Amino acid sequence: MSGPRSPWERPSGDGASGGDGADGSSGGDYGQRQPDQYPALGYPQQDPYQQGSGGQYAADPRYPGGQYPAGGYTGPQYPGAPPYPGGPAGPEYPGGPQYPAGPGGGGRSRTGLYIAAGVATVLVVVMIAGAIIWSTAGSGKKTTPIAGGGSTTSAAPSTSAGGGGGACGYPGSGISAAITTRVTSGPLSFPISAAPDWTPQTYTTYAQSRAAAGLVKALPGQPWQAGAEIGQTTWSPAISSADAATRMVDCIAAGAGYNSANPKVTGKTQPEAVKVDGVDAHKVTADIHVQKDLVTVEGDHLTVIVIESAPQTYVLTDTPIGDASLAGEAQKIIDSLKVAKDV
Repeated sequence: MSGPRSPWERPSGDGASGGDGADGSSGGDYGQRQPDQYPALGYPQQDPYQQGSGGQYAADPRYPGGQYPAGGYTGPQYPGAPPYPGGPAGPEYPGGPQYPAGPGGGGRSRTGLYIAAGVATVLVVVMIAGAIIWSTAGSGKKTTPIAGGGSTTSAAPSTSAGGGGGACGYPGSGISAAITTRVTSGPLSFPISAAPDWTPQTYTTYAQSRAAAGLVKALPGQPWQAGAEIGQTTWSPAISSADAATRMVDCIAAGAGYNSANPKVTGKTQPEAVKVDGVDAHKVTADIHVQKDLVTVEGDHLTVIVIESAPQTYVLTDTPIGDASLAGEAQKIIDSLKVAKDV
């Protein structure tokens, strides 16, 4: 038994057969030309089944005779295809694929490339600015108040001075050897027995050093201490031991150990040629005066000796100005220094 006819099924026959109308025509809505549904509007009657007619739409003048290309209609929503004359300029036809508009019409957007290029440019500018700031940090003059309402100025070392790494060398790095019976940095060392009641230091006095280590002794009744430190310099290319010792005095005074104590360098000597364990070296001394709450000493007497070892090393000691006892202990450390010749 056959089922009900689909409303979309076209009846078989030619209009004379199977008809059940009064004039013998088909009783369905398909199979014969239907009257124009919009005669008053002046639209021409079209055959909905005419091959290539485009249904109820007007014929495209680009294709005479209603012959369309095999690829079908290409409307304005497809990039690169101009709209047909008189066609709509409004929204794209529904149901068609949507393509993002890009530079040059229909190409893939380059917004990501532009953003990446912009970010790279900003990073380069930031790196250049950082290098300029780093190379000029610490330059200029420091004004230090003194008793009586006056002031004195002491020049901070300029990191843009000649020599590898600026006036003070490159920022320090490296880990020193553990302090057991000796304090060691590279080829330079001294025994802790030279200062039996001093303790290992927990900071670096000369910040631009490599693998620094040393001993300190706290001063009773005030937040201050004496110290002795050895380490390796970081200038690249290396500078002479005389030049290194001269620069280091100002670099130490401008470092973290003194920057909150209003330091003022006085009595700085010319480099003096000396020997450390038979190795050539140069020594510079100076006084660093300080003004700091709860600190009763006048300041420190600083001694810097740079040794022409390989790599270049140094020893520095700082003891309270006028304290002969601690100055003597610091001198014992200097006298006990050893330089390993095979390092």
